[in-house]
Amino acid sequence: MADAWAADAALAYGPLARHLVARSPVAVRGAVALDAGAGSGLAGDALRALGAHVVAADQEFDMAAYGATAGPAVAADVTALPFRTDAFDVVVAAFVVNHLPDPVAGLSELRRVTRPGGAVLASTFSADRATAKAAVDEVAERFGFVKPPWYAEVQKIQLAVADVISLERALTAAGFAAATVTEEAVDVGLAAPEDVVRYRLGMPHLHRFAASLSDEAHRRLVAESVAAVRRVGERFAPSVLEAVAIA
Repeated sequence: MADAWAADAALAYGPLARHLVARSPVAVRGAVALDAGAGSGLAGDALRALGAHVVAADQEFDMAAYGATAGPAVAADVTALPFRTDAFDVVVAAFVVNHLPDPVAGLSELRRVTRPGGAVLASTFSADRATAKAAVDEVAERFGFVKPPWYAEVQKIQLAVADVISLERALTAAGFAAATVTEEAVDVGLAAPEDVVRYRLGMPHLHRFAASLSDEAHRRLVAESVAAVRRVGERFAPSVLEAVAIA
């Protein structure tokens, strides 16, 4: 899954990671930074590009192994990180807390491993869902796609932090004395419907389904998805919540 994520889903998640890292209120150059819930390491790449020393952590061993090609990486749960207290200057959790049944526990752990005065940067999608996502999902359903139980659960869990007030409350409950949350539609640069579809079909729940189709059915899925996104007629700019918190 790491290869598919890095090749396709990264078309959107790479720009979103860079957008989040750019909000850091502390100097990134020379900082010791944690890419928490790293996936294929897009936030880590953004941090390294600005001169940080990065450690990656992901619960999935394959993702951690993929990240280890770029630098130190561990397989670890973000709610129980194997790092000492105050270990990092900057901690980035890009689209991680929305996957946690207990987001406060995850944010508390991120705060624990961040030095006093250091920054925790976290992002999640807003409840205001991009129309193009639904367009691709609806086409996939016509081809027989059924949401796997884990994905349906993730969609339910993420509602706990899908608006500014809820995420602010979670940060306060996690012990952050100073935090701001912004909501913004981020243009990730995917002007062509083909690129939007490539990103969307690179997501784990759809990637596995698309890979199970025959070559002909896969071609039709892509073609019909591209047509559906084109009919939406909007530039793809997902609405994102970004939290900047000081430990």
